[in-house]
Amino acid sequence: MNNWPTGIGTRSAMRCTVSPSALSASLSLVSRAVSPRSTLPVLSNVLLETEVEGLRVTATNLDLTISALVAATVHEEGRVTVPARLLAEYVASLDEITCTMEVEERTQMLRISSGVQRTNLHGIDAVEFPPLPARETAPAFEVDAAALQQAITQTAVAASGDEQTPVLTGVLLHVEGSRLTLVATDRHRLAVKTLDAQVTIEGAVNGTVIVPARHLAELARAINPSRPTVGVAFSDARNQVFFTLRDMEISSRLIEGNYPNYAQVIPAHSTTTVVLPTALLLKSAKTAAVLARDASNPVRLRAGKGELELIAQAAEIGDHDAPLPARVEGEEVQVAFNARYLLDALQAIDGDDVELALNGPLQPAVVRAQGHEDYLCVIMPVRVP
Repeated sequence: MNNWPTGIGTRSAMRCTVSPSALSASLSLVSRAVSPRSTLPVLSNVLLETEVEGLRVTATNLDLTISALVAATVHEEGRVTVPARLLAEYVASLDEITCTMEVEERTQMLRISSGVQRTNLHGIDAVEFPPLPARETAPAFEVDAAALQQAITQTAVAASGDEQTPVLTGVLLHVEGSRLTLVATDRHRLAVKTLDAQVTIEGAVNGTVIVPARHLAELARAINPSRPTVGVAFSDARNQVFFTLRDMEISSRLIEGNYPNYAQVIPAHSTTTVVLPTALLLKSAKTAAVLARDASNPVRLRAGKGELELIAQAAEIGDHDAPLPARVEGEEVQVAFNARYLLDALQAIDGDDVELALNGPLQPAVVRAQGHEDYLCVIMPVRVP
């Protein structure tokens, strides 16, 4: 459907027709890169660009950039920026009737028509939008998107939220040959996940980088069955990482600094091994966590004689005790963990049975799915009276 007349002497700087639902889906993802507190007004905007392939929608906060290509019929190529939140809310409210978008070059007004709807949005010239990070090369390797999504979910939860130690707010990506390892720690717990990668440029990258955990969370949010693979590339200066999906690209500034030697934290052996159904322990841990209300939210685990006992006590609330049947090998032991950390580890387990490798009351424990070597979580114990 054509837009209303723009008047004599005006020129269209951009004109296309697009599906409101498709545009809305892209805006909901891209807008997450918009900075809500930026001192630059244009950073509150989303960049709209028409090109041969369709309508490209981009947002950035200078550390994170998300760009999506939306299928569209392009009549005039051009660029404009408009308020991201306003556009996202407006497009989401439209019925599924083809939407026409046109920019008046002189005023930078974005005119939108869809069915009987007619709307004008004041824009800012795209020349004001900051230069976007450019990927110099093709992706160095590709990974299965669903596998990467799971890896991010399993590891990012262990990253620190304390900005005083920036490197710990990120997830370490270690690339070696055809193996990609993700690592996160907040010094109280450690999560390590390894997955296969398909190298697309031999020798293009080997080594480590640190990606902000919150940026990887946005990548995980964007992954769905229509985006089956993720290509990964690094800038020549090694200060940016680019994640390329079928119709999207997400780029992130890397965190500078030296990541702790995580390998030395992982116990090489254990004095006690406990195996039991993951669902059983998770359910019981959730119940115990309700009573674990002291300063460090401790849940005690007592292993021995064919059972694992979960104990939670709170001085002014009450206590909880749950003995669970388990296969226990080695010494009897009692150890306490922060309930939240234990729950996060159990929820990340991808296996029917969970294995706890314990080393006494004051040493870190390893939590993993029995028989699976690709993921583990190390939890530091807490001292209890």
